[in-house]
Amino acid sequence: MIDIHSHILSGLDDGAQSLEESIEMAKIAAEDGITKIVATPHMFRNNFDGKNIEEINKARRELEASLQENDIEIELFIGAEVHISHNLIDEIKKNRTNMVINSSQYLLVEFPMSHIFSGIRELFFELMSEGIIPIIAHPERNRVFMESPSFLFEMLRMGVLTQANSGSFLGFYGRRVAEAANRFLSWNFIHFVGSDSHNERSMAPRLSEAVYALEKKIGQDSARTLVLDNPQAVLDGQEMVYHPEPENPEKDSKSFKINLPIFNRKRK
Repeated sequence: MIDIHSHILSGLDDGAQSLEESIEMAKIAAEDGITKIVATPHMFRNNFDGKNIEEINKARRELEASLQENDIEIELFIGAEVHISHNLIDEIKKNRTNMVINSSQYLLVEFPMSHIFSGIRELFFELMSEGIIPIIAHPERNRVFMESPSFLFEMLRMGVLTQANSGSFLGFYGRRVAEAANRFLSWNFIHFVGSDSHNERSMAPRLSEAVYALEKKIGQDSARTLVLDNPQAVLDGQEMVYHPEPENPEKDSKSFKINLPIFNRKRK
């Protein structure tokens, strides 16, 4: 399996806090059947910005050396979990190679949990005009997407992709998130499943248990694509293997919509 979303590099964000913890996380991932893992440290969140690129590269080199020394058969790749910010387009133009996953056209982006910035359609259009394909990280945990899934449906129709957390399907974030993850799955909203691992304890890099649960819902082959074929396509800079047409949630009696805050996003 390939874990497309992790915070395994140490000392960069709220993920691993030491090289030793990174190594333990890698051991857990290998035992779980993960052979490739993408390190996606936060960018433009809590004052962590593109100026820290060298810190990322240093942490990567240290971990790669330690993986080899400890005979841990994990292949490490670099990306970022990019927080939506007012100057994202400018940063992409300056630091694209260091922000996308493995120098591909795919960019993992995250929203605040409680709201979506206004003008996001326009921002995604600008990103895609630059040849970038946004992957929304864990939309099942965002309040707006959870309660107004038609808004997420609009993003998917534009060509935006999504990555759900493995823990979301297992109830790690609560019942409402689990319900949203499974509804999104049933509507073909999910293209990747990643661990979003942050440590070796409560948020460890494991995918297998979620995959078993997904196999019961969408079948073994489709579940496999979410943790292997589609992530591999990202690493190779290729088109998705599994990309079914999203279903309109308004046709589902289980969906509902309420008005939620969409905050203004200042643009320079």
